[in-house]
Amino acid sequence: MYATDSLLLKLLSEPPDLTVLSDPVSWSRIRENAGPAGVAPLVAFIAQPHLPPAEWLWCNKVLTQSWASHEQSLHQLNFALGIIESKGIRALALKGPVLARRFYNPPFLRKPSIDLDLAVDEDEKGLDRACEAFAREGFVLAEPVRRAKLLSHHAVLTHPSLRRIELHFRLSHRSAGIGVDELFSRAQPHALPGGRLAWVLAPADEALHLILHTVSDRFATLFHLYEVRRIWLAMPPGVREEAIRRGVDYHFAGALRMVDVAFRALWGDGLLSPDTPLPKTWLHSRLNEKLLRSFEDWWGPNPPLRLLDGLWGRWLDFQLTDRPADAAKFAANLALTAWFRIP
Repeated sequence: MYATDSLLLKLLSEPPDLTVLSDPVSWSRIRENAGPAGVAPLVAFIAQPHLPPAEWLWCNKVLTQSWASHEQSLHQLNFALGIIESKGIRALALKGPVLARRFYNPPFLRKPSIDLDLAVDEDEKGLDRACEAFAREGFVLAEPVRRAKLLSHHAVLTHPSLRRIELHFRLSHRSAGIGVDELFSRAQPHALPGGRLAWVLAPADEALHLILHTVSDRFATLFHLYEVRRIWLAMPPGVREEAIRRGVDYHFAGALRMVDVAFRALWGDGLLSPDTPLPKTWLHSRLNEKLLRSFEDWWGPNPPLRLLDGLWGRWLDFQLTDRPADAAKFAANLALTAWFRIP
């Protein structure tokens, strides 16, 4: 969660605190941190009308690049869905340009996607067939499907000139994640430009997915938390309650609690209300702002690369498990991953 700068938080509040734009030093720091925090398009859009013309160059550049990236994502999503549909495979569009079209105005204010996330129905070996179809279009699997199913929550396909595609069979959290098959019965349609229908998660499933994705990515950027909060506040109370119930049922109370801690630390209000019936985890006392700062320290100004950094990250993840049984499953997956990854 690098660059959770207080100036960025003020500018991204509702309504934005525009006084931070009056000081050239503050504006320089905002520009510097907006990119690493993943919120540069939002900052540029909010700030530009309140800046002198001499400062518009940065804003225009950021918005133009973000718009182009969004359009490219939409084009590739349409292309990818066409490939999958031609094989009779059901898919859900996760996050990305479809989420941007529904929750951002204009859509390109959402952080540009570096990949496309699709959930693929496993009925009739949908994942294997989808990977084969993409392979015929020049995509290459990062690792065999069988190994991906064992170690991860998605299969990754790369292409020399197109965005990476991640085909999810679980929402997040590797082998401990929520399987996607049951989510198709609740999915909802969204019309893309040109008329193709993209199916998306039901509102409660989508809210929970964004929370779990943020936690699974170890609070990588301010944008992750900003987006969860933006969409959480846009959901009716009943949808929020349903998302929490499903999170508890799937043993992700620790993840919900940690995002609540982050909300309170950054914005002063929580994901959870005081009367939310959320069970305590077996490591409940560790779920506090100190742990949140440990996630922030783990990212730091540069991506962690050393083996010790990886072990530290796993320890941070471990503390969010709900029960000893979940912790044991987490440890088993870690051991299995080490077995396959070590040369």
